[in-house]
Amino acid sequence: MSDKEQLIYELDRAPDFLVREALDFFLFIKTRTNEQHRQKSSQNSDPKEAEIPSFLSFIDQINAETEANTNIPKDLAKNLDHYLYGIPKEEA
Repeated sequence: MSDKEQLIYELDRAPDFLVREALDFFLFIKTRTNEQHRQKSSQNSDPKEAEIPSFLSFIDQINAETEANTNIPKDLAKNLDHYLYGIPKEEA
């Protein structure tokens, strides 16, 4: 008896709640396996193309978090040493 036949045999004799649990688990494993397969196939393609979308989405996430934070001084780039080390601010 093959594994598939044995699984069908066991499912035919199992109570409904156990069949539902087995189905949920099977679908979870199937989804995870498909995602891993897609990741492996994208890694085998041009690595520069695979990195660009994830890098851009990372930058978008940082921008969204930065825009939401209103405590960032407007002159941060100009007076970075002041904010990091306490050196007097440069005047415009």
